[in-house]
Amino acid sequence: MRSLLRIPFAIAGRTLLVLFGAAILFQLTVLFGPIPTEMVWGGRLENAGERTAGAVVSITVLLVAGCFVLIRMKVIGKGIPAVGRWGLWTLVLLFTLNTVGNLFALDMRETLIFTPITLLAAVLSWRLALGDAAK
Repeated sequence: MRSLLRIPFAIAGRTLLVLFGAAILFQLTVLFGPIPTEMVWGGRLENAGERTAGAVVSITVLLVAGCFVLIRMKVIGKGIPAVGRWGLWTLVLLFTLNTVGNLFALDMRETLIFTPITLLAAVLSWRLALGDAAK
């Protein structure tokens, strides 16, 4: 836990925002087709309609996650700090479960590429959930 607190709060937040931005760009490429359908959602999507729905859900979740980070960093929503705090704890859980899911993806590319990314997102979310005062 102590080593986790060595990650500066602001750097954790900015890094998460960059990761979320990159993930949104990735999901947009999924949405428009160049990314193979079997490389997302554990390789369990069966058609273009499911791919579209999955990409839209992913983009929505990433935008909400970005809002949680911005609230926690006091960039927006200064009157609702509990939303940012609880949102970040939810992200810790979400990205931890996503990391486990990536380990069991049917497509090895998804496992190798996205497992470390979601693990990093879980760790950085945990750092932000602990708060700025935890420095």
